[in-house]
Amino acid sequence: MILFTGSDNLMFEEFKKSMMVEFEMTDLGLMHYFLSIEVVQSTNGIFVSQKKYLREVLDRFQMKDCNPVSTPTEFGLKLDKDHEGKKVDSTLYKQIVGSLMYLTATRPDIMHSLFHGHPRSNLLSHCRLQKLNLFAATACACQAICLRKILEEPHFKQVGATTIFCDNNSTIKLSKNTVLHGISKHIDVKYYFLRDLNNDGVINLKYRRSEEQLADLFTKPLKLLPFQYLRKLMGICTLENLA
Repeated sequence: MILFTGSDNLMFEEFKKSMMVEFEMTDLGLMHYFLSIEVVQSTNGIFVSQKKYLREVLDRFQMKDCNPVSTPTEFGLKLDKDHEGKKVDSTLYKQIVGSLMYLTATRPDIMHSLFHGHPRSNLLSHCRLQKLNLFAATACACQAICLRKILEEPHFKQVGATTIFCDNNSTIKLSKNTVLHGISKHIDVKYYFLRDLNNDGVINLKYRRSEEQLADLFTKPLKLLPFQYLRKLMGICTLENLA
């Protein structure tokens, strides 16, 4: 759900007028449907859904009468590649996954169940796990910087550091103190970019418990209550909840 202020609405009106002067166009009013995404706009904000698209997907793959489930993936489920299994045509499976990928535009909570294409080891070394954590934090910081620069154009310049939550204390300490030679000696130089951003006050890496880490919704199968809790934190709800 996205909320706009009165000044934002004024800016939009001025933008529309300038566009209509420059180009031949018609104001069709508030958007209600676009690229299979339904839009409901009210004083509470903007609600987007893909109910019609989802029904078409269920009908296309003959799943209208299937029983519903509370979570997209069973908790504790581990998938392994069956080397001795009979080969089947994967076309149908790819079509289903492709259809569901577009659904993640409004239902990102199903994203984890779509990425089981390649098997991987359950065990990671400490130095390898640390590198993955740093890579994720650095990638997130780069996205934050990009968004900050984009928002500067419409005069929404951010004052102060962008807070990035991380559930790994070692990563946070390493971003602030690179003297931890035992951990950092095998880490590529590019990850020190994270330290510079932290020292310059561009980002602020803060610890957050794994139970409150929104990213867990995309990376692991969860029990029902944690799944529902994180989904609510993301702002995913039904239209009835906004009434």
